Formats: sequence, C-alpha cells, structure tokens
Amino acid sequence: MDRRQHARHPVRMLVQHQSSSADEAFDVDYATDLSRGGLFLHTKRALPKDTTLHVHFSPTKDAQLISAFCRVARVTQDGAGMEFVALDAETRALIDRSVARA
Repeated sequence: MDRRQHARHPVRMLVQHQSSSADEAFDVDYATDLSRGGLFLHTKRALPKDTTLHVHFSPTKDAQLISAFCRVARVTQDGAGMEFVALDAETRALIDRSVARA
C-alpha cells in the first residue's frame, strides 16, 4: 500500500547534506525523485531513521538553490526517503515550482 500524499517525479540532482550543524563538511549524493513532501536520496551512507538532515539542492541547472531540513522517513538498501520539515513559505514555493516543472 502506497501511503504517499504527494506524487513523485523522477529526477537526477546532486544533493549536499549534513546531519547536524556541528558537521563542517557536507556529503554529496544524488536524489532520484522529488515531490512536494520530500525526496529520495540515493546513498550508501548509513542514515538512521528519524535523523534530521540539512539539505541543499538545485532542481534544475539554472534554478535557485533550495535549502531545507528533511527527516529520514524510510531507509532502504539504495538510500533514504526524506520528508521535508518546517519549510518556510518561500522554500515551499520553490519546491512547488520545481515539482510543477518535473
């Protein structure tokens, strides 16, 4: 049973992410889908469920950089399903425009 609230759109975009503000460097992996509710991060890194990550990504080559927080909602052997949390209105609008173009 698919419990997703938002349609997923296939993408291939770089996502910089870090697990806490204490981390100095961002890790970089690819997202393979994007929706209004989150993204799927293709990674081999161990990301425990319910971990919060700070992510940065640009949905298209010339699009504005999106900075958001995500919660690891699901972990698979291929990566992690991430749910956007506490989005401000501007970031929500950027994601909505990106999904509409996908």
